Amino acid sequence: MRHNYFLFIILFSFSYSGLSGQEKNNPLITGDFKELKIERFIRELESQTGFHFYYDPNQFDSLQFNFSIKDQPLQKVLELAFSNTSFHFSIDQHNNVFLTKDKIIKTDLPPGFFEKIKDTPDSLDNNAGDIKIVNDTKPITASLENKVYEIGIKGSGNKTSNATLAGYVRDDKTGESLPGVSIYLEENQGIGIVTDQFGYFSLTLSKGLHTLNIQTRGKKDTRRHIALYSDGKLDIDLHDQIISLKEVVISSRKTSNVRNVQLGVEKLNISTIKLIPTVFGEADIIRAVLNLPGVKSVGEASTGFNVRGGATDQNLILFNGTTIYNPSHFFGFFSAFNPEVIKDVQLYKSSIPAKYGGRLSAVLDITSREGNKKNITGSAGIGPVTSRFNVEGPIFKDSSFSFVLGGRATYANWLLKILPSQYERSKASFYDLVLHTTYDLNKKNSLYLTGYMSNDHFNLNNDTTYQYSNRNISLQWKHTFNNKLSNLFTAGYDFYKYDINSESNKINAYDLQFNISQANIKSDFSYYLSQKQT
Repeated sequence: MRHNYFLFIILFSFSYSGLSGQEKNNPLITGDFKELKIERFIRELESQTGFHFYYDPNQFDSLQFNFSIKDQPLQKVLELAFSNTSFHFSIDQHNNVFLTKDKIIKTDLPPGFFEKIKDTPDSLDNNAGDIKIVNDTKPITASLENKVYEIGIKGSGNKTSNATLAGYVRDDKTGESLPGVSIYLEENQGIGIVTDQFGYFSLTLSKGLHTLNIQTRGKKDTRRHIALYSDGKLDIDLHDQIISLKEVVISSRKTSNVRNVQLGVEKLNISTIKLIPTVFGEADIIRAVLNLPGVKSVGEASTGFNVRGGATDQNLILFNGTTIYNPSHFFGFFSAFNPEVIKDVQLYKSSIPAKYGGRLSAVLDITSREGNKKNITGSAGIGPVTSRFNVEGPIFKDSSFSFVLGGRATYANWLLKILPSQYERSKASFYDLVLHTTYDLNKKNSLYLTGYMSNDHFNLNNDTTYQYSNRNISLQWKHTFNNKLSNLFTAGYDFYKYDINSESNKINAYDLQFNISQANIKSDFSYYLSQKQT
């Protein structure tokens, strides 16, 4: 009798634990859903269940929920919510819910699909007769979240447990590369990488199944499921994130912290810069930099800046690797950079990397856009003082050869004529022109050519004329030796000229001018030794 009683207690314990596990995997929902839109309805379900929902809000904008439930599983709630409608739902084994219209997503895979995909290299190399060669000569472009991408060669003879995944992150509309994108493992958030200035990343992972989380500013957070067999390439396309101003939700996500933090670095993209109010409605990079901590203006009628007590001549200003000696236009009202061709800006206020050479105070590194790689597009603007234009696109249709061309000019003489009489004889003019081309020779080699030219010419109600100009050209060659080792070779030429002259009085006439010219060659190697060492 005692044995039977003991056996009853054991069976009851197992039954109770089974019920607890079932309740955990199938939580019950209680709620009064009255006149709720899809966003509020899904947020309530996620808070009660812990499941993740994926859907297109535009397809559900006309749907409204009016019902009450108590202690019902998620599947029953969704069946009630979408009854007599054209909407469907699918739930996978990872607690992900997919909502669709007129279509049903199948979340279960064929039997035995994962039998040959394990986390150990031995199981990846079994069954040589079933070896399937995945296209390893061309990078795979991943744009879907619910698809498993096979990377490398299945059944590879390499017995190591790790493989290196590399590729580029690009904008899905224009094909431009995206720098500063955070990529990390969902199952281990300590393993991650940030894309470089060309959108390139290299990540060493154990062979098997992985989920990559991808995050950056202005783009939708997304994920990619991969089955990694051996070294391979994976290019990722990201979509724009359009946020509707309905409510404000403040949350904390430690996973959004940027990996490989470097002290004293401030980063700005052109979208952020254009939100800052400026004079004459012209987005200004230098004025945006002045709003950063530790940066102050030199003074009126100047676009120079002082960083943490340093002088303006102790700053290095680079545009695609070329040195800009005078970054101002029109008495300092405008910077010398056309905002329509700029991608992002990095300001190094301390801990300046050795590759930038000798500067005591700061380095301002400006990178231009690569141009739309899919369509020919352009824009133009007319202001009270300046006009600008830019054209971009592929040089040949469906080619990897793209360009971006931008220019600005002023017609400010009319403005000076309406000022008080002491300025009626004043004249001022400037222009700048930028051309940047990108050519992807193959999957391992890319060429970048940048040309920049600017000129200023003015006098202030006297015969003394001031003139200065910048001339810069650079050629960059990015070569990828393998998934871990890459090189950026840069050759360039910089020229700056300053001229002051007066000719009204022939006896006292003079012409004072000087110029600076320099040629440079640089080679920068990057080796991804491990997750923590580069």
